[in-house]
Amino acid sequence: MQRSALAVALLCAALLPGCATLTQPWEAPEVSLIGLRLKEMTLARQVFVATLAVHNPNDRTLPIKAMTYKLKLEGQELAQGASTLDRQIPALGDASVDVEVIGSLLGVTQMLPALATRQTPLDWTLTGTATIADGLLTLPYRYSGQVDPQEVLSRAGALTTPTTRQAAPRR
Repeated sequence: MQRSALAVALLCAALLPGCATLTQPWEAPEVSLIGLRLKEMTLARQVFVATLAVHNPNDRTLPIKAMTYKLKLEGQELAQGASTLDRQIPALGDASVDVEVIGSLLGVTQMLPALATRQTPLDWTLTGTATIADGLLTLPYRYSGQVDPQEVLSRAGALTTPTTRQAAPRR
């Protein structure tokens, strides 16, 4: 009887550090826009491929199962989407993720004049959620930065690396 009690006590002691990891709160990933290219453009549908940089601020691997995203340029919604992912972002590490986003025709047509005439950088905002732990936990994120409009036009429909990136307060 004493041996089984000792075995249970040792098992609990061995599992306790693992349980502590499960109870530590997760920090949301830092997500930024590093590229956007046009994939398909018709009157009915505008599809872009967005390249997102995902940074894991946690001290353990971040198991992202799915993400949602909404991209705004100058406060106008340009595109949004959701993807099922099965990515393991290493502790304190980074990864690039290509995702499809569906554009808003109104948003795209409203942005074209600003791209053609504007000389100062455009503000972008990327908001969404990252679903982790087999879908049990959803972490919201919100980040913003700027992109040069002339660089956007010179690349024929591809947004390039933002000129600045800054965290925006989460809401």
